[in-house]
Amino acid sequence: MLKSEGSSALTKGLTPMLYKQVPYTISKNVAFDFLTRASYGMMRTGGMALTTNTKIMIPFVCALATSILATICSQPGDMLLSLVNAHEGTKRTNDFAKDIIKGEWGLKGFFVGTKSRLLHVGIIVTSQLILYDVIKRMVGIAATGSV
Repeated sequence: MLKSEGSSALTKGLTPMLYKQVPYTISKNVAFDFLTRASYGMMRTGGMALTTNTKIMIPFVCALATSILATICSQPGDMLLSLVNAHEGTKRTNDFAKDIIKGEWGLKGFFVGTKSRLLHVGIIVTSQLILYDVIKRMVGIAATGSV
């Protein structure tokens, strides 16, 4: 790799990785907290009882919605990361972005593969967030958004 592409090949995926991970992480963490707080708040404001089933469903539905949001927010970066890592040569992340925009799909080109990624990331993120919420409760910390 060093012989064919030079030392810059070692870091060529860093920029698209940040384009993917920063929106993914921010949307995942902020959206789950916001959605659970809003859901519990609406339940309290509406005078609805927080039953055991409700306390299970709220984090599940919010985790599912969060996984969809995280997938959509990070898809353009994931697309760039895939292209950069699949390409040998000195082409930079911005060059790939320009190629996508100038291509036949335009900006929609950044979202090619979103359906399959929704399934993959959706399962992972939903599971992570539910597990996170369950473990918090097991160790005596209030469920996300419930306080």
